[in-house]
Amino acid sequence: MQSRSESLLISRLVRFILLLFSLSLPVAPVFAQPPIAAPAEHETTLDKIFGMVAPSEPSELTETKRFHLYLLSAGGPIPILGEAIGAGVSQWDNSPQAWGQGWDAYGHRFGSNLAYNGIRQTITYGTSVVFHEDNRYFASHKHGLWARTGYAALSTVVAQHPDGQRAFSISAVTGIVGAGAISSIWGPPSWKGAENIARNAGISFLTTAGFNIVREFLPDVLHRRR
Repeated sequence: MQSRSESLLISRLVRFILLLFSLSLPVAPVFAQPPIAAPAEHETTLDKIFGMVAPSEPSELTETKRFHLYLLSAGGPIPILGEAIGAGVSQWDNSPQAWGQGWDAYGHRFGSNLAYNGIRQTITYGTSVVFHEDNRYFASHKHGLWARTGYAALSTVVAQHPDGQRAFSISAVTGIVGAGAISSIWGPPSWKGAENIARNAGISFLTTAGFNIVREFLPDVLHRRR
């Protein structure tokens, strides 16, 4: 019998796979054709909305753009779709069991997911302003599967700083841990306590690392030059 942490991790991974599949339907045909050469800083509308393809080079992060990215990450189409899928997977897996089944339970799970993400993004945004951290994901320019995968996974806890160096991201870590602690207030007993909060935070770090790995290799899959 699976432990609660294993069940939650599987639920998050299934949600992640379903989300990528749903995004590949409208996005893949757009990028399937050989791209027309464009400036490195060019961003298509899909890039801005979905944020699936990482830019090649760091660009200036103005406070206006930082706030715009915050709004998209907290209430844009990707988090809404992702949390809806996540609620459906949790409903199917009956996790947490204390919330039961039915439309009311689904609404509870969906609302909880949205609240968790909103809190996480808000904490990350506010802290990144204070510490001048740029948590956007940028292409690695590394060669080899493991070098690129390691870079993508490590980017989960690393940010670009004003001096151009990549270093530990206080805002990214604070956002995940803070959201896990706050969500335990309305969550079931299985979410409460330092051990459960740490477990849930670990799962969030793993799923975020997975998302970064996909963003690193997605241009290759779509045959798109960076």
